[in-house]
Amino acid sequence: MPRNYEALLIFAGNVNEDSLDKAIERANGDIEKLGGKIESVENLGRKQFARVMGKCESGVYVKTRFAIEPEQISAIHARFALNDECFRIQIILRNERIEAAKKIDDARRAAYKAKVAEAAAAETTEEA
Repeated sequence: MPRNYEALLIFAGNVNEDSLDKAIERANGDIEKLGGKIESVENLGRKQFARVMGKCESGVYVKTRFAIEPEQISAIHARFALNDECFRIQIILRNERIEAAKKIDDARRAAYKAKVAEAAAAETTEEA
C-alpha cells in the first residue's frame, strides 16, 4: 500500500533556471518510474549554506510531495546518489493526522480573517 512522503531536494547553486526546471522534471520522473505518484512540487528558492559543501556555497531547495510503496524509498536514494544535479535529498514520511489538523486550523483561520474583514467593511460603511 503506497504511503505519503515528502522529499527535500537540494540542487547545486550554480544551476540556472532552465536547467533547474529540467532537473526537477527528471527527479520527478525518476520517482514516477519507481511507481510513485507526484502530488505537488514547490520551489523554495535559493539559499546560502552555513558552510561551503562540496565547493558549493548555495543551493536551490525544492519540496516534492509524493505517494509510493515504502520498499522503493531505498531505490530513490540509490538513484539520486548517482544523480550529479541533485546535491542532497531528504525523504520523510508525512504524518496524516498532523496534516489533517493543519487543514482544520487553516480553515478556522481563514474563517476568522473573513469575519474580521467583514466587520471592518461594515464599520467603514456605517462611518460613511
